Amino acid sequence: MLSGSAVATAVLAALAGGWYSGFWNKGAPAISDVERFSCRPFLPNVFEKSPPSADHPAIRKGIKAVDEFFTNRFSEGDIDSLSVAVVTSAGALYEQNFGTTRGNETNGPPTTSHSQYRLASVSKLFTVLEGLVLEQKGALSWDDPVEKYLKDFKYRPDGLAPNNKGLSPERAPITLFQLASHMSGLGRDWPPGNVKDWPHDMMGGGPPPTNGNPFPSHEALYKATEKHHLTSPPWYYPAYSNTGTGLLGMAVSAASSKANGDKSTISYADLLKRDLFEPLGMNGSHFLTTEKNKHLVVVPSVAPEVADQDFLDAMNPAGGQFSSLSDMIKVTQTILNPEHPKSLLTSYSRDKWLHTTVHAFEEDDWTEIGFIWEIIKAADSNGRLRKIYWKLGAMAGYHTAIAVHPGTGYGIIVLMGARYPDAAKLTYDAFELMQPAIDSALADAATNLYAGSWVDASKSAEEATKARITVHKGTLYIEEFKLLGVDAMQRFGAGEGRLALRETGWPDELRIDTGLPYYNGRKHMGCYVYWNGQDIWGLRNNAAINAIYFTGEGADRKLHVPALDLVLKRA
Repeated sequence: MLSGSAVATAVLAALAGGWYSGFWNKGAPAISDVERFSCRPFLPNVFEKSPPSADHPAIRKGIKAVDEFFTNRFSEGDIDSLSVAVVTSAGALYEQNFGTTRGNETNGPPTTSHSQYRLASVSKLFTVLEGLVLEQKGALSWDDPVEKYLKDFKYRPDGLAPNNKGLSPERAPITLFQLASHMSGLGRDWPPGNVKDWPHDMMGGGPPPTNGNPFPSHEALYKATEKHHLTSPPWYYPAYSNTGTGLLGMAVSAASSKANGDKSTISYADLLKRDLFEPLGMNGSHFLTTEKNKHLVVVPSVAPEVADQDFLDAMNPAGGQFSSLSDMIKVTQTILNPEHPKSLLTSYSRDKWLHTTVHAFEEDDWTEIGFIWEIIKAADSNGRLRKIYWKLGAMAGYHTAIAVHPGTGYGIIVLMGARYPDAAKLTYDAFELMQPAIDSALADAATNLYAGSWVDASKSAEEATKARITVHKGTLYIEEFKLLGVDAMQRFGAGEGRLALRETGWPDELRIDTGLPYYNGRKHMGCYVYWNGQDIWGLRNNAAINAIYFTGEGADRKLHVPALDLVLKRA
């Protein structure tokens, strides 16, 4: 949020310059058409609750590479203060701080994990987290129209051309969810500045206060939304909107107060302190530099005055928050594992938050908009596209990023006070170094939990019962499955081939991915045909005949076939 045009230009130039093209792809194997058009499940995310140890050989190698990268990058001299971490649900696999907290001083205090940075747009993450907490309490619904909580909110539905009248706001209400997903059509930073000398000069553009306007009050936002044209009708196309996130913060504050029967609305800062910061133990998170915390606040050499600015209640949700690396590690742990002791969300709410894709850009094949998240598709070390969920923050002097890869159970945090503007690139570079290590450790964990030959020694040769499971290129496969003397693989139509195993979302429960892979010859339909036929085979003993699950640990590990009440042990 609140990045100047120079910062925006630099980030766009970096994207256009092609540094993304290598992200997660170096050394990734080429895939055949058979693989491309098939539907290969990813390995079960056992790292959500049981993350890898820093002592795993591959993880050690990845951490060493990440440390060397950030050490070398900091030595280039364009970063004042840098705090970085590689995080799992158990905590930081890697945590390091560089530089000093006073970039405008010759010898400032050293940066620590408790140094406090403006998060810029990463602040938006907490606005939606607060909304999810309130939704769990029944205080709001994401489909609620904004005016349910903000009575003074109005918007104009018409376009600039005289004939573009648009639907009335009653028929096309702007909802809380649209604010949280940048689908409201509201402009980026309202009230906008007046570019009075255009096209000779662009002064007056950008966010406040660089556009000549102060940070807006509630009343200023209401007047702006009533006066100015939307970028497009609600739901039509995403438009990044600090205005929308500011209104969302105002709405969740009003919703909380309304649910509690309060006569006055709680401030956004007090709401987050009560519902998020204190429960999570985020002692370094706040919205304003004071005498009590100023010794911890990072002051960058570029635009140091930003450290002292008051974004006011209306814009605090969009970019006013301070947080530390220590605090960001805590919240990342709970995003990665909703069953973490400190988690504020149920697994249902967390999964809704991460699995909601609002807009996939048809103009490219790797960027999407989520539930406040920006989503990038990138290839892992097995050459397969996966989703990384991130929030990037940039304003003069402060550049931040938090990115999580829930599929393999880890995230990366980068907080900077710097002249260098691109926290996203540093985060992507760190992912490129860590992902092969994480993939390797996950393959080892899956092999230990599921792979091998499994037999029911109590059965006779005529009723032989056995299974053989392997791990290959990031997927679990069952290659042999004989039940009571019958070749179940042939029954499922596998022929001489193997079938993938797909996690169900319940720990240690898997489905044999029978599906309809060649139904009517539609091999080109990929996951659609599997999805269409995952559970087509019926039940026995009230269990799907293609379901298996595992219990126990080590030598007591067992494979269960619930449809037949069979129990197999490792051979």
